Amino acid sequence: MTLIHCIILPAALALACTAAIAAEARPEPPPHARGFAGGTYWTCDHGYQRAGDACAAIAPPANARLSSSGNDWECRRGYKRADNRCEPIVVPQNAYAIDSTYGSGWNCARGFRLADKGCEAVKIPVNGFLSRSGNEWECDRGFSRTAVACLAVVIPANGYLDSEGHAWKCDYGYQAKGAACQLLVLPANARMSYSGNDWRCVDDYRRNSDKCIKEQ
Repeated sequence: MTLIHCIILPAALALACTAAIAAEARPEPPPHARGFAGGTYWTCDHGYQRAGDACAAIAPPANARLSSSGNDWECRRGYKRADNRCEPIVVPQNAYAIDSTYGSGWNCARGFRLADKGCEAVKIPVNGFLSRSGNEWECDRGFSRTAVACLAVVIPANGYLDSEGHAWKCDYGYQAKGAACQLLVLPANARMSYSGNDWRCVDDYRRNSDKCIKEQ
């Protein structure tokens, strides 16, 4: 029965006729696949992967296993993927193997970091400590970091150590000028900003250098 024949039928019969034709034309999923949205889309079953319009069985190579999705394979711990095989991972000193389909397949141990394809000890300066990751260092509170050292934060008068503990800020009503905190002097028609370390003009005025001038 063609679509043209359906059109010339009464409305109720034409609707049923069209649905029947659509069902007949609906593609069926290939073997080892399951369909979605009435067969329009399909995905391969666990242990199979798409190969064109079919589902081919996955055959993991030596030292490999099916991935968690079930539609691919991954190397076991201690091996890494290289083309269609799994190669042994050479773990350097002070490192450990990890599950990794790609990449080096190892991480440096705590207290060591990557250097020249190996792992070198993290050199922690005075007033520093090993970071949470275990592969870097941070400065103690009250010290700021440079490339190789932790320097004491010098807090000026009318200043304080910020919440992170590695820099300083000025008290309310003071503004940073170089390495000092200077008292804020508000011009006419100005008020303290929300931060307390600067000023802004009141309504109908705009800032011009160190003054507030009337809007035109």
